[in-house]
Amino acid sequence: MAEAAASVACRLAAFDEGTRAEHRRLAGELVGAITDVEELADGYAVRFPARPFLFLRIARWIELERACCPFLTIRLEIERSTPAYRVSLTGPDGAKSVLRAELLRTPAAEAK
Repeated sequence: MAEAAASVACRLAAFDEGTRAEHRRLAGELVGAITDVEELADGYAVRFPARPFLFLRIARWIELERACCPFLTIRLEIERSTPAYRVSLTGPDGAKSVLRAELLRTPAAEAK
């Protein structure tokens, strides 16, 4: 189990101070914009309203998440059936608890 826990460690040194502040700001903004949270077997999927300004912010956030959390697999989908962006975040054992701490503090998640 120690090996699994080590594999989901965030790389805090991946960012300089300015990038860390940008990541915090973007994460806070995007967490507040989540309209739905879907639990997956190995992570979560979140939905955002399909707005052009959000697309660019989501793309930047994904880029930053890849730098600090390389254990995640991140997929961005533009759904045709609903006007939404769906971002799925999955990973190895232990990743789901890391994601839960960040994603499930949203109004959309708390309503479930």
